[in-house]
Amino acid sequence: MRTDSAAACVAALFLASCVFGHTVALRLLLLAAGIVLAAIAVARNREAVIALPPIWLPFLAWGAWAALSLAWSLDPERTLKEWRNEVFYAGAGFWVCYIGSQARNAAGVFLPAVAAAAVTACVIALRDFARGAQDYAGGWHGGAGDHSSALLVLAPCTVMAAWYMNRAGAARWQATTPWLVAALLLTSSYYTLSRTVWAGLVAEALLIGALLIRRSHALEKVAFGTGKKIAASIVAVLIVATGLALMLHVHDQREAAVDPASLTRDSRLEVWREAVGWVAEKPLVGYGFGRGILRKELRTELHGSNNLWHAHSYFLDALLQIGMPGLVLFLLLLAATVREGWRLSRDPDYGVSACGIALLGVVAGTVVRNMTDTLLVRQNALLYWGVVGMLLGLSARASRTSR
Repeated sequence: MRTDSAAACVAALFLASCVFGHTVALRLLLLAAGIVLAAIAVARNREAVIALPPIWLPFLAWGAWAALSLAWSLDPERTLKEWRNEVFYAGAGFWVCYIGSQARNAAGVFLPAVAAAAVTACVIALRDFARGAQDYAGGWHGGAGDHSSALLVLAPCTVMAAWYMNRAGAARWQATTPWLVAALLLTSSYYTLSRTVWAGLVAEALLIGALLIRRSHALEKVAFGTGKKIAASIVAVLIVATGLALMLHVHDQREAAVDPASLTRDSRLEVWREAVGWVAEKPLVGYGFGRGILRKELRTELHGSNNLWHAHSYFLDALLQIGMPGLVLFLLLLAATVREGWRLSRDPDYGVSACGIALLGVVAGTVVRNMTDTLLVRQNALLYWGVVGMLLGLSARASRTSR
């Protein structure tokens, strides 16, 4: 087997393992093997493989500032551990997937592996949900928070895979399979009993729809008269209305499942007010990288609540951890990713465009999900950055092939 093909296989398995919880040892083993194979692939194929992804510089800047926070961290040991998990491992997974997805047969390796993992995780999640709340919380799918985050990362890739296969003239079963996977993802989303997952899915649907309409108009010279614009507006309103209805329905289900007063006591407004007060004391440097760096202080101020041990917003938590410069660097990293996705989405090649639109959808869903929680950590961070690397790598491969 060629080294680049081996790197693609290991990277795809690594990405698939990130869909599940309780696979830490497997992920680290695959990541170590992927680093070695990716390095060999770059050394042997310098002309055919692009060694650095287009957003490597803002990622490095954000990671360096997070590492620098060790100098003033309230808990240096925790900061070092969190930096290793959320920056080093995530960055390594990002690079390994980027290199692996540039292999000749990468699409045929990554897409089936990740799709199979997604289907398996959803089936496990539905089975555990039927067994009860305790089984669901500790299941192999990762529980409601991790699973819903994974679904928001996987959904845009599934939809754009279906779109690409239809455009590329794939066999009917190949073009239909991604839609079946998408239906399973939606079903599993419902049983997470998460409200924000529907806000993320609505944002992804509206964004992907708008980008596909724009692409058709700009590249395929499709005329959009008044009738089509009205139809598109009606569809957009229906998507928003459906998402809102599902959010309200899920909220009612959660109230029926637990003490309604507990939802009021668990309000994020309380922890947000407390977190803002702590940010005001150290707005420039924060208290040290790592989710939960102020867990003791927050629990004390919030009367010992076990759930409110971090800011429950990734962006507010970034201010707590690494201050305004750290948040700005992370936003610049997101902006660089969006810029690259926008550039790819405008490419005339179907494969490149599909990767760009999927990338923008992944960023949108992840941002919405993390507005009210801090979930871009651990396996979620590995999955997010791995998928970003995969999409950038596949687009680079497709772009070279089309040229």
